[in-house]
Amino acid sequence: MGFLCLLAIGFFRSGGHWVKAGYFLIALAFFDCYRFRIIHFIMAINFFLVCMYVMITDKRFSYLGKASLLLIPLAFQDMFIFEIFQIVLIIVFNILYILKLKRL
Repeated sequence: MGFLCLLAIGFFRSGGHWVKAGYFLIALAFFDCYRFRIIHFIMAINFFLVCMYVMITDKRFSYLGKASLLLIPLAFQDMFIFEIFQIVLIIVFNILYILKLKRL
């Protein structure tokens, strides 16, 4: 729970639509997937939808958002595998974005 809250602080500092993702991430941290299964999955879906939106609307790395969008059918098969792939795409997006900013 603490790690997700620290990660949400990073989203808050980024500004823009990432702030919305930070709110969903904090809600995700407070509602565990065992006792609050429905709320947890709703917050997870909202978090990933906001992240997909941010990645798709980015001019430089929109292909990662489109790849993320193509993974949506996987969520109906296995939510855990979907989350793993989405998190990897979000991490890659942020690393590429940081590297792009460092070159400027």
